[in-house]
Amino acid sequence: MADRDSEYQEAQNAASSEGGRTAEDGCAHCHTGNWIHIRYEYPNEMPVTDAIYVVQKPNNGEPGGEVIAEGVLTVTDQSQHEFIHVDLGEYSGEVEVFFFDDPTEPEPIEEPAPVEDERAWYEKAATAIVQSASDAASWTGGVLAGDFNEEMSTGQIITNAVVTAIPVVDQVADVRDLVANGKALVWDKRYNEIAVWVGVFACLIGLVPSLGSLAKGVIKVIWRNAGEIGRVLVYINKALFKMGKAPNGYRFVRQLADDVVAQVGFVAGKFDDFLGVLAEKIALARHIMPGKVAEALATLEMVRAMSRQKLDEAAHAIRDKILQGLARHASRAYSVLPAQSIVVRRATKLIIEMGPFPNWERHMGRPGFDASAIEAGARQTADTDRVRIAAIKRSAGQWKNEILADLHAHAKRTGLSKAEKDAVNALIASANHSKFLETLETFGAKPTYRIFQPGDRVYRVISNEGGISGRFWSPERPPRTEAEWRSRDAVRNDWNNGGAYVVADVPPPPAAFEGEIGPQDLSAAGKPGMMLDGGGTQTFMIDSVPPNRIREYWYTEWNAPTSALQAARNAANWMECDL
Repeated sequence: MADRDSEYQEAQNAASSEGGRTAEDGCAHCHTGNWIHIRYEYPNEMPVTDAIYVVQKPNNGEPGGEVIAEGVLTVTDQSQHEFIHVDLGEYSGEVEVFFFDDPTEPEPIEEPAPVEDERAWYEKAATAIVQSASDAASWTGGVLAGDFNEEMSTGQIITNAVVTAIPVVDQVADVRDLVANGKALVWDKRYNEIAVWVGVFACLIGLVPSLGSLAKGVIKVIWRNAGEIGRVLVYINKALFKMGKAPNGYRFVRQLADDVVAQVGFVAGKFDDFLGVLAEKIALARHIMPGKVAEALATLEMVRAMSRQKLDEAAHAIRDKILQGLARHASRAYSVLPAQSIVVRRATKLIIEMGPFPNWERHMGRPGFDASAIEAGARQTADTDRVRIAAIKRSAGQWKNEILADLHAHAKRTGLSKAEKDAVNALIASANHSKFLETLETFGAKPTYRIFQPGDRVYRVISNEGGISGRFWSPERPPRTEAEWRSRDAVRNDWNNGGAYVVADVPPPPAAFEGEIGPQDLSAAGKPGMMLDGGGTQTFMIDSVPPNRIREYWYTEWNAPTSALQAARNAANWMECDL
């Protein structure tokens, strides 16, 4: 921990202060002008370490206002200082402070080689795609599965992207991405899968000046799990600290949500260039496999015709993921005046008291929970809601037929590994089960299927220890409040008291159906005229998760053994801060 403090201090000295003043002449100079002091701590007064702060102009206590400053919380239990000094520059009015948490540390990774010759890079990817058609073995075992399937940690992805920070794509990782997604579009005809287009978009946006590899890294992590947003922001700002640069991770990610939509034309143009090179390479293989080449070229032109629309859809899907992640995982914003210090205490005790636990804890069961009460997050049902619920039930049969058609087409692909074949067959068996239609009615739109890769992780809120056998899981941890969880995931009180959640490593089971959660009419629960919105993402397992795959148990934040504490504000003094 002392080493980590040293790293932070060196970075702060290099970056001077948030306002750009030097700190070499001591605290007297630094405490002129407009500034505040910030401390973020647990209820036992120990400092929260791995988190970032954002200071904004007033926005009614909600994140999303104009950002003045942001940075890493460098106070630890071994620090000589208790507060972070934040220079407000020319702004002299009231400000608001909010936080993003993450309890982990970044992991270093070697910097990849950037692309120097764009045309040569396209040709390399195109050649690999053509070769894959005649060499199915190269696609087994995930050899060319693409960067989106790599077992890289969030810390590795983001820290590396910040260090690289070049307005080009990364040669090794991104050529694999383009190969994987190009093959999926042209050879496998998966041009209706949004994830494939997101992969193309994330790869090529690295060519945009000012965005570079960091944009790709952020998109990759947040698309995989919006719950990683806090970790992304912590890693960006830590890496910038170490490089002696002003922290701007929150501002970069928030702006990226708009940039991805604004750059659709640029990305579509680059993709069209790539398709041109790919068409040339495919045509060269006419003498080897004439029938397949003709089919591939026809598919390629179909992909070219739809690419602008599909990339636009991918950009908006990425934007929504980013904005949802920022909204769900920020703390509330606390007001403070210049020359004041503010102490904000987390709503939960030290992480060890909330979790993880190796086994079920007795108090996780929420004794006294009233299942007959109106669900937190419920609202009145409107006529449009009733129409939508009825439409979902009518559509479920069509969804089933389309899913089975997709799965049977997948099963016929060449070059599948044994694990992938087994997973697809298991999905087909599950979709043919008599109860599957009933399951589909819990979705808000046709779900996709997901074949798990080693290292994947899922989450499930439970009422008791037996809840681990349930089939409905989530790709991310539950939100901070019960109202948000019940509304988003459409969970009735009599189904689940929401006392705890578990984290599981998959596979097994090998696969699941995943998609938007549909609305829940509460009439059957004795609450006519009330409903839960849904709209989150659910992962329906084709089989129960084995008990030995349960990684850890956690209290949900609303059931954690503590209560929220308020922010405390006082007149600040120069002795308490990190300058």
